[in-house]
Amino acid sequence: MKQGLLIVGIMLSAVLLVGCTGGMDSIMTNTMTVHKDGKIADVSVEDFSDGDYSMTDLEQFVTDEVNAYNTANGEGSIEIKEIQTENSLAKLKLTYQDMTTYNAFNHTEYVLADAAQAELTGDLIVKSDGTTVKATDIDTDGLKVLEVSDAMDIVCKGKVQYYNSYVTEVNGTYTANGEGVAVIVFK
Repeated sequence: MKQGLLIVGIMLSAVLLVGCTGGMDSIMTNTMTVHKDGKIADVSVEDFSDGDYSMTDLEQFVTDEVNAYNTANGEGSIEIKEIQTENSLAKLKLTYQDMTTYNAFNHTEYVLADAAQAELTGDLIVKSDGTTVKATDIDTDGLKVLEVSDAMDIVCKGKVQYYNSYVTEVNGTYTANGEGVAVIVFK
């Protein structure tokens, strides 16, 4: 009896460990996660099917770049969370203390701001019912705005209220199509 319980315990532990390590396994495209506190988690996915790369060189390059940035701008500004290769894909997960850090490191000009300070224009799709509303007509109190110009998946750790026509949503993941400035408004 004790041996049976031990085997069940070991199997359960193995299942739990496998579940905990699979965070990036399902991610197949660049994905940004925006947290309510302004922190950014980003998974970059690159195809290296030509075989012309070295995982060791990639890890060293990323480590050197992150260390140089943190030395110049403050330790903990960027953290390397995970690097993995899988079927000719290299996946890199970094976390950033805020959008300013993300933009500086990645040479982008994305926006994460209070909606009251953002210059929202055009029509927005209402998440709850799919209707459209003029951006100037929404109550911006307590809302945040994310604006990105590149194609990527976006996960907001707040409740999305509105998004524009450069964004589609499937099961809580928003996809910016890269054809214009994608806007997501959330609480």
